Amino acid sequence: MTDYRQQKQNTLIALGGASLLIGIIDIALGLPSAQDGARLLVTLLGNLVLLVIGFRWLSLDSRQLDIRRPTWLDVCIILFAAIFVPYYLYKTRPAERRLPAIGAFFGVVFGCMFATAIGASLMMMLSGTPLPATP
Repeated sequence: MTDYRQQKQNTLIALGGASLLIGIIDIALGLPSAQDGARLLVTLLGNLVLLVIGFRWLSLDSRQLDIRRPTWLDVCIILFAAIFVPYYLYKTRPAERRLPAIGAFFGVVFGCMFATAIGASLMMMLSGTPLPATP
């Protein structure tokens, strides 16, 4: 019997670790502002990594619940994750577990943002990189 709960937890840990690394890599590369194509590419690649890890979690969740997500939902999740992941959670959870599941999703999103900021801050402190000037 497969332990989906443990695999899903490991996937969430990987999501946090990848977020931390994205912050570290962003500062380590020392790329200029978002107007530069290289920084945009690094950001895009980081977001793709997070999307792949997120899809791994969704795949495990679908298998645990023994359901099959339609292709249109997968496409919508890729394009508009902030809308369609909560939709998926709403449709696949009993009424009393819908709100906590959706809240947990947004908690993971904010946790990833926080982990990225921590990674960037740690890299700035360890490398002696000054904080960016504010206009």
